Amino acid sequence: MTVPSSTYRLQLHAAFDFRDAAAAVPYLADLGVSHLYLSPTLASAPGSRHGYDVVDPSRLDDELGGDEGFTHLSEAVHRAGMRLVLDLVPNHVGLLSPHNPWWWDVLRHGPDSRYAGHLDIRWQRRGDGPPQVLLPHLARPLDDELADGDALHLEHGEPPHGDDGHADARWRVVYHEHAWPVRPGSLAAVGLDGDDVAGTVATVEADRGRLLSLLLEQHHRPVHWRRANADLNYRRFFDITTLGGLRVEDPAVFADVHRRTLELVEDGLVDGLRIDHPDGLRDPAGYFEQLRAAAPDAWIVAEKILEPDERPRASWPIDGTVGYEFANLVLGLYIDPRSEAVLDDLYAQTVGHRVDYHQVVDDAKREVVTSLFAAELAGLHQQLIDLAEAAGSVTDPDLLRDALVETLVCLPVYRTYVRADEADLDDDDRAYVMGAVARARARRPDLDEPLDLICELLLLEQGGDGSADFVMRFQQLSGPIMAKGVEDTVFYRYLRFVAVNEVGGAPHHLGTSVAAFHSANQLRQRDWPATMLTTSTHDTKRSEDVRARLAVLSELPDLWVRAVQEWGELAARHRGDRGPAPEHELLLLQTLVGAWPLDAERAVAYVLKAAREGKHHSHWIDGDPRYEDDLEAATRGLLADTDARALITRLLQVVLPAGRLTSLSQTLLKLTSPGVPDIYQGTELWDLSLVDPDNRRPVDLAHRQRLLGDLGPDAPHPVDLLARASEGLPKLWLTATALRLRRERPDAFGPGATYTPLYAVGDRQDHLVAFVRGGEVLTVAPRLVAGLGGGFVDWDWGDTALAIPGGRWRCHLTGHVVDGGGQVLLRDLLAAFPVALLTRVEAS
Repeated sequence: MTVPSSTYRLQLHAAFDFRDAAAAVPYLADLGVSHLYLSPTLASAPGSRHGYDVVDPSRLDDELGGDEGFTHLSEAVHRAGMRLVLDLVPNHVGLLSPHNPWWWDVLRHGPDSRYAGHLDIRWQRRGDGPPQVLLPHLARPLDDELADGDALHLEHGEPPHGDDGHADARWRVVYHEHAWPVRPGSLAAVGLDGDDVAGTVATVEADRGRLLSLLLEQHHRPVHWRRANADLNYRRFFDITTLGGLRVEDPAVFADVHRRTLELVEDGLVDGLRIDHPDGLRDPAGYFEQLRAAAPDAWIVAEKILEPDERPRASWPIDGTVGYEFANLVLGLYIDPRSEAVLDDLYAQTVGHRVDYHQVVDDAKREVVTSLFAAELAGLHQQLIDLAEAAGSVTDPDLLRDALVETLVCLPVYRTYVRADEADLDDDDRAYVMGAVARARARRPDLDEPLDLICELLLLEQGGDGSADFVMRFQQLSGPIMAKGVEDTVFYRYLRFVAVNEVGGAPHHLGTSVAAFHSANQLRQRDWPATMLTTSTHDTKRSEDVRARLAVLSELPDLWVRAVQEWGELAARHRGDRGPAPEHELLLLQTLVGAWPLDAERAVAYVLKAAREGKHHSHWIDGDPRYEDDLEAATRGLLADTDARALITRLLQVVLPAGRLTSLSQTLLKLTSPGVPDIYQGTELWDLSLVDPDNRRPVDLAHRQRLLGDLGPDAPHPVDLLARASEGLPKLWLTATALRLRRERPDAFGPGATYTPLYAVGDRQDHLVAFVRGGEVLTVAPRLVAGLGGGFVDWDWGDTALAIPGGRWRCHLTGHVVDGGGQVLLRDLLAAFPVALLTRVEAS
């Protein structure tokens, strides 16, 4: 296996396909990237902008260019001396009929379909009818659709996935963009002749009751979309009904899901895999064992979201995670924890009461498990009832449900990884389960007996038929509850200081010490040296540069308090009868400071999404149009308000210089810390993107290529660089310099390299992070930079100095040469450029 020196993530879609990516390869090679990292490439839903709704894992996406386009891209990548990494989605497929051939076959043949075992379906019967799976796609109840209108109708045409010779194969039930096959023999069962096209269509049009009879004979049952959360009978991705869970624990399913991807690996066209959402799998460890056996030489990283005190699973045969934990760790270096009390008080004053973060989390998790995941909870509850009866328990079923909900709410991590076929539990899993049950018991002493049963089951201390399946399904449910409850609710509901509301983060905690950062880097170098490091992704709530700006506010609490108070007075001019709520006014201010300049369309799209995700004042399912109208009007009004714009301008005069240096500094730390740094598309310049879909906007790579050409092969003069700071040239130069250095000196950064922390001395010693990689490369990165005063360059370091190891060192960013072996004043070391990246050019 060749560990990448770096990766660069590109988001593919029909308007930016394989050939467009190939055109960008010369630029990426010049930038210093070793591996091009692509969003999902397998056939996805028509018009997909992200690729995670794969409808056919057996082929590459035709909208991206298919096999021919991928070959063209692969050849371009390899000619440039680079390699490819693919994003793979093993947890789910897009249930879009007729586009998904597996789903079409399942809907046509039911449990007898070759692919029925590929999906996690709990088939249901209505009386003597065939087993059915619910399709929650109707805009109204079925009776209303049949009684009024012809949106739901029967059609005849070419079979989308081949003709099996049966007359019924050419018939389908159509509803807007959906088309569902007809079960073999079902037309005749209701007195229709499949060979008489005109007669059958006329009969069904004239007699809607005949169409209802036909629907009752199918393996699918279209229902009102609102029934999904309560009644759905297949496992899905989170609460998305058009993404169905796959059973990749079955070797046959694994083979079908991975066949095309593994062919690309075996053919040498692909060298790395990023595995999406392994927490959704029944047995992640078993999955990675299968994958490693199938791709022994591939670089494999998993999208595993770790809670702050959680460790990656050492038993998984992978190379690491996608790096969310690093994004939170490094951001913490630039957040001053001393502001926490001020921010707490300010938030309480803003919303009118004290806010307990942990209570917000518990409330949100309880809300989503009992509403968004009511169907999944009901299935798990029934399993628990059966297991309780088998164990001789006489516990009331309602208490069993309450105990189940409390345990899910109290679990502190996304999931545990108990394997039902292994006797020995991981110590972490045991601690998480016992801690969750103890916390639930403290809240609800009346649930003592059912909690005992749940604890015994989850720790494999209670056997019996169905106990293993209960454990595995519990683990598959806890992850979505954490994701939807925290990532997609709390992070839009608890808005005290949104810079830290990030995937895998802990918004109630502020700051990372320099010692903690070094310790984490040393552990990563020892245990996971090939893991990915990231600061922006397609899933982050805000880009790295937005967070960098906002981090500065933690150093300026008095300034921020005054700004929020003034903002509240300005916002009062634009409030309607229903809103916005004070917390959304505060969110808007933070968003504008972080992402300015921001046009009204982007701002409105963001705040409406935030309100719906937060689920207090509006909702994706049951929105409040009047509140949303007021929120939109206030957002547009404030953006057009001269006084409001003046306030933003005054704030940015202070925040912007420090925010840019913060961005440079965290970029340098990402590019030189242990692990494999990833550059999300476009972030080599200042990038002020918000949550998706905002962060998937088109990126002008040609413009970046021209800027990189302006810099030339040698170190440009720092004055020239800094004069064009608004264009992002300092960040582009830093990124290219560090990436090229990593590529040229793999021994200094790779799995076998060393990591040596350095500590400054003097009156600004807490404002620096420094370390040496492989004894040869030295990183010098300021932190908490607002406390240094000054502008983008002329920061006040006072008498602060850094002991540089012996020898002569050259800064790759400026060309400046430094003699080591003693203390070097930072005001001299960083006089020309605000960060430094040095290599030893001459031993002592």
